[in-house]
Amino acid sequence: MNRAFVSAVALCALAGSALAAPTNTTLPGGWTWQSAGGGSYDTGLLGTPRGGANGQTTGPFTDTSYGVMNEPGTPWFTGTDVTSQQYIQRQLFGNFGTGSPPGPAGFRYYNFGYGGQAGPTFTSGPTAAGSNFAATAREARSVTVNQWNNTAPDAGGVATFGQVVRVPVAATLVVGLGWGGDEMLIKAIGGDGGQQTRIRVDANIDAAFTTAAFGGLSSGGRINVNGISTFSDPAALGNYDMPWGFGEPLAAGQISLTRGSADAVFVDGNFVQDPGQGTGPNSVGYGYSKTYDVLSSITQNGSSFNVNFTSAAELFIERQFGNADARAQMGPGMEGNVRLVVEWQEFVAIPTPGAAGLLGLGALAAMRRRRA
Repeated sequence: MNRAFVSAVALCALAGSALAAPTNTTLPGGWTWQSAGGGSYDTGLLGTPRGGANGQTTGPFTDTSYGVMNEPGTPWFTGTDVTSQQYIQRQLFGNFGTGSPPGPAGFRYYNFGYGGQAGPTFTSGPTAAGSNFAATAREARSVTVNQWNNTAPDAGGVATFGQVVRVPVAATLVVGLGWGGDEMLIKAIGGDGGQQTRIRVDANIDAAFTTAAFGGLSSGGRINVNGISTFSDPAALGNYDMPWGFGEPLAAGQISLTRGSADAVFVDGNFVQDPGQGTGPNSVGYGYSKTYDVLSSITQNGSSFNVNFTSAAELFIERQFGNADARAQMGPGMEGNVRLVVEWQEFVAIPTPGAAGLLGLGALAAMRRRRA
């Protein structure tokens, strides 16, 4: 997220609001509002939960894969949480299955079976333990944000001497969304020795955010990505993995990897660009942010609101020629962040000095000088 842009918006709003003053709280006759400066409320950047590497129990956690925080506050793959789906897989014909070495470190690579259970992570299920992961998966995460708590609001009534009132003059909400997938692999299985097979893999990865605050805000996007791989058949009982994503050299036995015409990134239904590499090799990803002027709808009472982030991914696979079986794989991920900045000015209620009073003081001083 562009933090400088948030600051610039707030400062410009503050600079252009010199005439702002309380409108609900009234003044006694002959009184005025004296400007006493201003300030800001900034939540800082608030992000969705992240997970750790295999068996990681202490932060910092950096992994944004689906399923990494199925139990809030619990690092993933420590041996205590095996209910989340970290991969999507789709095979042409058979069910190669996902095996695991012994111990908690292997939990990431093993399908323990998913029954479509609800919870912070939504999986497609049902699948059987040890089989391929499901071809679709969904993830839901949330960020809780506290509104500005105005301790001296422009609440109405008649001002008293020295009463302080704070008036918001700018409020900006910035929501960032990033999503994609990594570990984009094709497993070549069987086929005829000395022959070739061509496989096309397509993936749709969707992501969106919504909040009921500020009258309701939402936005979302889709990544379409594909890879067309030609490879040498492993032959009976043979198999090997090869990439179908971005930024990875061909695997041994992989003859070519090309892209089709369906690659695209859409935001709110509009094409924005072709997809690019994500945070690592053999990955895809995209991110953007939306900036909202929310001055007219901030609550000023310190209450909280949620920004909810969702994502869904699905794989498709087809054989264009050849006799080998194949399984496509991807590890989808998503992340969201939120920042709220409120700028305010402060005013103090004081009596307006009257011209007659000033003249009287001056006359009294002159009389004293003459008597001296």
